[in-house]
Formats: sequence, C-alpha cells, structure tokens
Amino acid sequence: MTGERIAVIDLGSNTFHLLICETGPDGTWKEIHKEREYVKLASGGFELIDQETEQRAIDAMTRFVNLIREHGVTRTKAIGTAALREATNGLALAKKLSTITGIPIEIIRGQKEAKYILLGIRSALPALKEYGLIMDIGGGSVEFILFKEDHVAFSGSFKIGVAVLYRMFHQSDPISPHEIASLEKYLALSLKPLFDYLRKIKSYYLIGASGSFEVIYDVLPKRESAVHWAELEIEGIFPYMEEVIKATLLERRSMAEIPEERLDYIVVAYLLIRFLMKAIPPQKLYYCEFALKEGVIAEMIGEQI
Repeated sequence: MTGERIAVIDLGSNTFHLLICETGPDGTWKEIHKEREYVKLASGGFELIDQETEQRAIDAMTRFVNLIREHGVTRTKAIGTAALREATNGLALAKKLSTITGIPIEIIRGQKEAKYILLGIRSALPALKEYGLIMDIGGGSVEFILFKEDHVAFSGSFKIGVAVLYRMFHQSDPISPHEIASLEKYLALSLKPLFDYLRKIKSYYLIGASGSFEVIYDVLPKRESAVHWAELEIEGIFPYMEEVIKATLLERRSMAEIPEERLDYIVVAYLLIRFLMKAIPPQKLYYCEFALKEGVIAEMIGEQI
C-alpha cells in the first residue's frame, strides 16, 4: 500500500493527539504513526489558558510538527475543540500555534465534533441491530450521538467534560458522598435532553469512544473483539467503577491499569458513565478505538476521491 501521507492533530481539552497515515488508491488507509500528549489545556479552568499550559501546548505541537516532517506528510489538518472554543484566549493561542508551526488550526463547534466522531466510529464498528449511543468523554465536553444505520436520531455536545466536573465537584480524597450527590444532580439537569430522547426508544447499545473507556476496555472481559473495537462484558463494569470511585489518589496510583495522566479525572469520568448506565441501562457495551481524528482522516480521504 503506497500513497499520500496525511496527518490529523486533535487539540483536545485534556489531550493532544497526532495520527499519521498512508492512503491507498481505494480510499483505505493504514496507520503509520500515532501518539498523544497530555497537555491539559483546561487544567486551570476554561476562562483562561495560563502561560504554563500554553507552553505545554507549544512544546507538544512543535514535537508533532517535527514528526510530521520526518514522516513525509503532505497534508495536515489540525482541529481544536472545547478548551480552545471556550477560553477567552483560546483563539489567540490557536493563532500563535499556527504561526509557530505553519499549520492552520480550525476550532470547531460541538456539532461538527460529533459529526467527526460518528464518521470515525462508523468506519470501524460493524453494523448494529439496535440504536447505538456514542459517548466520547473529553476534558471540556462530552459528545453524545444516537444513531441507527444511516439515521442520526440525536446529537449533542454537553459541557460536562472531566476537567469541568473535576474542578466543580472533586474536592475531597476520596470524593465524598455529598460531592457525588451534587455531581449527579448536576448531570440530571445537564443530560435531560438526552435522557428524554433515550426514554422514547426501546433499547440501545452504549459505545465508549477512546478516552476514559480505554481503561475499562483493558479491565473488562470481551464478548467479541476485533482490531479497533470490542464488545465488553457489561456485568463487570459497576463493581470495577465502584472500586475506583471509592479509592484515594494513592490507592488509584497502585492500580496498574490507570495511567498516571488519568489519575485525577478518572473518578468523575466513571461517575458520569455510571450515572448514564444506571439511569437508562444499555443492552450492550462496546469500546471503539476510533473517534474524532479517524473521522477527520475519513473526510480528508473523501475529499480526494
């Protein structure tokens, strides 16, 4: 397979992702290089990206650009999401990064973010018999896309990302019952439009896209598995999440499956997943490795066909 080398940079609120791939003549692609940097744009809040965080962003983008050059990439697309959308200096930082690297950065709205996520997941996941609810947990926002075959029934971007929930509710170690109750009350109000729609359909499958679901994927047994996705044993998810939610930071650090960079945010991520799954239980649980950046790749290839 020999073709053009293209790249996507996903400048997320928590993590910057780089994906370099090589295209084929039939619209297919293969991964050449992939990595991520935990920049944590939203670590100081969404009002302003501070200088220390800005420098982490510059360092990550500079390293990504060097890798892009090393791999002979001819086209690159860089996408900014919630933190760059929301911060008062988000646009200024995006312009600064573009000037330093020579790569234009497009800051997209939540609906376009959801479109890319759906495109990426549908390029990997087989056809489902029921509605699929994609849940992509980011630092600043969470994207939900409810779809069946070619029909998108509901799509929404909610400002309840893990950096947001952590700053608002996770003050104690371990998180206190009062903080959990406050967080769940906040989620009930925030997610009402989604829940109203889910109650109209008979059943759905939950599809966790990358992010916090990676750890769940590593822990739970698989019912069915392929290269980029798996159906997970749904029965084991609640006991595992409870263990993590009740743990102190020190106890979480001893859990080998949790990366150092996720130790802070994983508790609120699991409270969010638990809240959804208990409120309106899914029939099945899937994990999909593909998300926004793979959707952007699919669009870039489509533009050339």
